[in-house]
Amino acid sequence: MSSSEPLLRVEGIRKQFPGVLALADVSFELHHGEVLTLAGENGAGKSTFLRILSGSLRPDRGRLSIEGTVRSEYTPESARRDGIVIAHQEPAIVPQLTVEQNILIGLGRAARRAASGAVSAAMSDVRRMGFAFGADRPMRTLSPAERHALTIARAFAFGARIVALDEPTTAMVEQNATAVIERVRQLAHEKNIGILFVSHKMNEVMRISDRVVVLRDGRASFDERITNTTSRDIVRAMVGRELLDYQRPKRDLEGSAVLLSVDDATHPKGVGPVSFAVRGGEVVGISGLVGSGRTELLRAIVHADPRTEAKVGIAGRVRRIRSPEDAKRAGIAFIPEDRKNQGLVLLTSAYENFALPNGAMMGSRMGTVSPRKQVAAATKLSASVDLKPRNVRAKARDFSGGNQQKIVLGKWLTTNARVFLFDEPTKGVDVGGRAEIYALIDDLTRQGCAVVVVSSDMPEIIALSDRALVMREGRVVDEFSGNDITEQNLVAAAVGVDDDAA
Repeated sequence: MSSSEPLLRVEGIRKQFPGVLALADVSFELHHGEVLTLAGENGAGKSTFLRILSGSLRPDRGRLSIEGTVRSEYTPESARRDGIVIAHQEPAIVPQLTVEQNILIGLGRAARRAASGAVSAAMSDVRRMGFAFGADRPMRTLSPAERHALTIARAFAFGARIVALDEPTTAMVEQNATAVIERVRQLAHEKNIGILFVSHKMNEVMRISDRVVVLRDGRASFDERITNTTSRDIVRAMVGRELLDYQRPKRDLEGSAVLLSVDDATHPKGVGPVSFAVRGGEVVGISGLVGSGRTELLRAIVHADPRTEAKVGIAGRVRRIRSPEDAKRAGIAFIPEDRKNQGLVLLTSAYENFALPNGAMMGSRMGTVSPRKQVAAATKLSASVDLKPRNVRAKARDFSGGNQQKIVLGKWLTTNARVFLFDEPTKGVDVGGRAEIYALIDDLTRQGCAVVVVSSDMPEIIALSDRALVMREGRVVDEFSGNDITEQNLVAAAVGVDDDAA
């Protein structure tokens, strides 16, 4: 590294919330030009540390030093002065504005006039990450993966010294994720800045990192150069056991009864018509590139957007679905990708979120709500999904990303749903949490439910699916089952290799 003084020195950081010790005694260093992965299970304290680094939280004890200068003030403004930028797991955007206007948000008039070079640099990085959209594009038209790419590019555009990337490749297919990782490493070395990289994808951690620090029980329990460790060592340090080799047993359900049938599903964003069926006890994975229409297909089934159409049958009975409420009454649970905006009410408690789909079961009858009964039911439910912390009175916004996903999944377990539509079910979830969610999905199939999983994580599609559909340009172009569900087959179908070869 170019400087003997660490770029960032973290010494004895402690932070406690009511009933929860988030960080007990965290110490580590980040050097110039280094990519350091901060790993740990959901609830290990990574998000709390990033909030302290960004100045939105003050530690109870300990200190941060930037190039030898001890930080005395913990505010977002002081973090900006220190050259610290956080690219959050859930990108903060203004959908009504253009891409360029979002890049320039927070700058004064004079700074905006002088920022044309920064905008050009950000858009150049977006292209090098494999995305093709212009600066005049409305933000509301960008996919989640495109929003993440823009958030990453913006983080490097204004002279940051330390950039923290929180799950930066969420919802990206392998091709884009690889390009992002390569570009981030280049930028760290070209600009001689420090990168804090937070990801639960072990293949990415091994490719991008110079060093890995694992948070466990509020402490930095593992600190090792990537050349001296393995992904299994890192997982073992995170959770105390090995969880890398999950593989749900493939089931041949050819003769089983169809539970979900979808015919001629269409979405105004160029999707359809698409038809497919799912048998009881079956997991059907849906793979494809960004923009292939996977999310839009699920939203068409539950009529979540205007001008969508789909003929939906449940156990042979045609159901008229004109809204997500109709879908819920038909026994369909839709777990969306954007959990913060579409799956949770962040400012209410976990127990109130658990109660949303089924108030009667959770203690609400004839307009009368019993918080005591809701808390009791939610406490039992939180145990079934291993919510951490098990404090169901805490607001949903105060849980880590993975535990927020557990709340979204858990609330549907109180309903009569027989069909489950999962859109990126393990987005932002650590390896231990992933195994728990996979076990929940497998348990649903053992109960005879039909499950559809949309995922950009190809190993996840391979591990979970009895059958896998591949979408391209709004259509299902291929289908694989059993041992034919391989990365090579899925990628080839997604990019149209067979078509080109023909």
